[in-house]
Amino acid sequence: MRTAKPYPAVAAILAVLIAATSCHRSRPQAGASAPDFRLNDLTGRTVFLNANLHTPVVLTFFATWCAPCREEIPLLVDLNLKYTGKVSILCVDVDPENIDKIHSIASGLSIPYPFLLDEGRRTMDRYGVRELPATFLIDTNGRILSKYGMLNETGLRSLSEQIERLASAPHGN
Repeated sequence: MRTAKPYPAVAAILAVLIAATSCHRSRPQAGASAPDFRLNDLTGRTVFLNANLHTPVVLTFFATWCAPCREEIPLLVDLNLKYTGKVSILCVDVDPENIDKIHSIASGLSIPYPFLLDEGRRTMDRYGVRELPATFLIDTNGRILSKYGMLNETGLRSLSEQIERLASAPHGN
């Protein structure tokens, strides 16, 4: 009696796993280069990350259906007011199909920073964002310094301390 060798099945499984992992992009971590992007804001103006690196950038990912995203808006607005000229805040909206609701939120809350429309969630994918909200602090060299989930008081304090250090360092870094 001849027994079947398991090698062809194992080889097939390994080939599938290798193919799946080779298509998976790595998630940028602290110290990594921030992926550049080109997104339109609510007025149709094209915004590039690299064009905003004259100051550190707080890059946040948002969706209209995300209650925690809406809850952190006042914290980001306060951060923008406190660090005007020392930091740029960019909000990447990952549900641009709800543009009327985005306009309503932005104007209703007098949000001073731009909402950028991430068609197809390509920017979200490039940053490895799996849960919303997600916020990155990026230095003027385009390096990711830190990543936060929902900003609470502790996270906001940490983010503020990092911005203070960057603002007081030579050349903003």
